[in-house]
Amino acid sequence: MAEFTANIANLGKYSAGVLVDTTLSFPTTKEQVQAALREIGVDGLRYQEIIILEYSIGVKGVARALGEFAHLDELNYLASRINSLDPEELLKFTAAVEHGEYASSAEDLINLTYNLDRYELYPVQNAEEYGLWLVDELLTMELPEQARDYFDFEAYGEATAINEGGTFTAQGYMLAGPEPFQKVYDGQHIPEQYKVFQYPIQQKITVPRFMKGRDSPGHKRP
Repeated sequence: MAEFTANIANLGKYSAGVLVDTTLSFPTTKEQVQAALREIGVDGLRYQEIIILEYSIGVKGVARALGEFAHLDELNYLASRINSLDPEELLKFTAAVEHGEYASSAEDLINLTYNLDRYELYPVQNAEEYGLWLVDELLTMELPEQARDYFDFEAYGEATAINEGGTFTAQGYMLAGPEPFQKVYDGQHIPEQYKVFQYPIQQKITVPRFMKGRDSPGHKRP
């Protein structure tokens, strides 16, 4: 499970120069969100908005795509999708984020988790290794053994990567296939199972009957 936390603060107080913050871990629940909002004094009445001061996310590159006013429901959706990936998918997702084609917003990243099948990730780190991979593993060309010492594998790998639009990442060489990118999430309609934002439940103060005086709301004047 990749780390995914957000340091949230009361926006009203923050704007007034008072820092009241807490850290919320994702995926989360309505109860945990309510507890966090209660801790920073966001009650839905006097204070209604939060600001996200900092993210700590285990997948490199994800945090920079998220803004300080990201919605907690959307963050929960993204964290839940990342959490559902198996190790191989997570490796591919991390490389795809570095590839950068769909990694500029929470909407992009959520949709990226649904499109990992369109990407190939080869275990090579640079152009020379990719040139060797192309010849020896993908068999893109027949190269006589006596010609190997004179063949420029680096130039071959670099030229191929440029033509393919691939990227050398820390996880390997990332290449997008010809399949169209499917937009599962439209940036607005979050599935119900990921919705967690809810203001703390307001506690109603009740006055025992025997304490009601003549001026109390429950006392009827003669």
